[in-house]
Amino acid sequence: MVRCLLRVFLLCVLLGGLPAGAAPEYRMLWVDVFHKGLRSPEEANTMVETARAAGYNALIVQVRKACDAYYNSGVEPKNPAVAPGFDPLAHILALAHNTSGGRRRLEVHAWLVTYRCRIPNDDLYRDPRHVYSRHPEWLNRMVTGEAVDRGGDQAGRYYLDPGVPAVVDYNLEVVRDLLARYDVDGIHFDYIRYPESEGAGNKWGYNPVAVQRFNTLYNRTGRPDPADPDWCDFRRDQIRFMVRRVYAHVRHWRPHVKVSAALITWGEINRGFERSSAYANIMQDWPRLAQEGFLDLLIPMNYKRESVPAQARAHREWAAFLGETARRSGRFGINGVDGESLNSLPDILDQIRATRGLPGIAGIATYCYAQTRRGSRVIPDTEFFDAIREQAFQQPADPPEPVWLTRPRLGLVKGIASHGNRKPLDGAIVRLGDRETKTDGSGFYAFANMEPGMHTLQLVVEGRVAREAQVEVTAGRVAEAPLAIR
Repeated sequence: MVRCLLRVFLLCVLLGGLPAGAAPEYRMLWVDVFHKGLRSPEEANTMVETARAAGYNALIVQVRKACDAYYNSGVEPKNPAVAPGFDPLAHILALAHNTSGGRRRLEVHAWLVTYRCRIPNDDLYRDPRHVYSRHPEWLNRMVTGEAVDRGGDQAGRYYLDPGVPAVVDYNLEVVRDLLARYDVDGIHFDYIRYPESEGAGNKWGYNPVAVQRFNTLYNRTGRPDPADPDWCDFRRDQIRFMVRRVYAHVRHWRPHVKVSAALITWGEINRGFERSSAYANIMQDWPRLAQEGFLDLLIPMNYKRESVPAQARAHREWAAFLGETARRSGRFGINGVDGESLNSLPDILDQIRATRGLPGIAGIATYCYAQTRRGSRVIPDTEFFDAIREQAFQQPADPPEPVWLTRPRLGLVKGIASHGNRKPLDGAIVRLGDRETKTDGSGFYAFANMEPGMHTLQLVVEGRVAREAQVEVTAGRVAEAPLAIR
């Protein structure tokens, strides 16, 4: 049926040009590496053809699951699950961006799991080139000192610690290398957070480097309590600073590449975001990231069972909150709809219909190509994709234009704050007009959404202005403004 739909579409093109199409919206499809979909040319060909025929216009393609590569990386070892000599990302990009014969272009967003570095049943971590083998000192640890996750379906996982500055440097190098090699449309961060834990306070983040940084910044000693408010704020900052640093560099390296993240929607949003698990437990303050201008696409994993009334209601409430956040920040909110074992095909269609038209919602992302719905047993699930085409994506649509990237009127400032000996200033305050931010562990800072013109920067160290400098902001450009003190 998928092939038949594709032939009908191409015939329409030959007879009368492209269909007029619907209003622009994102129609995104996650494609994971744990199932068929991208590991061989045959899998990738079928996946792209299926997505295009069903009316999708963007793919979120997993290319890193545990500090490995499903592409030709210059930083991380290639996973042996990929067919020999095959480059999944290059192949998918060539297919998705091919508009010959009236095909519609599909965006491709490279999906990177941010901190996870080892999983069960995958021995690539033993490779001497792998970061787990090269830098065990970067591992995240629990308050007990353990480095392995023993909780639930995450048992056996190991992670890098967001509070170790070298980890941020490393992840940035992964992104730089990928963008230098591939013409991707976006970078998508998954697990851009701390691992979840039970009880009061999150029990992760206790790498000695991170704890020492916290104690220095807050004039403390010893090991902070998992629920300590300052310690929680410190860890939230590490996630925010990671995204900020990547975003500022992506804008400099490849101005039109979009940065997105898989966002958490656990708990009841009507109680306020700061009482949600995203903020309080796993340290992901995504509304602030959006408001500060460091995300282009907000893509929550709004995974709720439609058959459970309370969860169905929560799905709508989180989608409404997403739309409000997107409108306030001027970015695109794309609501997630999950299949896997949670929802049947009618459930998925109900969630799409109920949320795609909410104010601020710029599209839908379905999870996922290989696990489309509860009870699905085949890849591709032809019945699912035919129904999506016939009942959700009847008319073709292009992604909406991100005018802040394509027709920018604002600029961005970034820099490093350091001592004269180039030692980075960790936790220093940088002011730009009436705005204020902190430096990360490498001394990096950035401001997005800046009006063009001359601005005054102030570096505040130990409560006093230690350095003042002028910076000129240009629309659509990244201004460099290092701040060094003696």
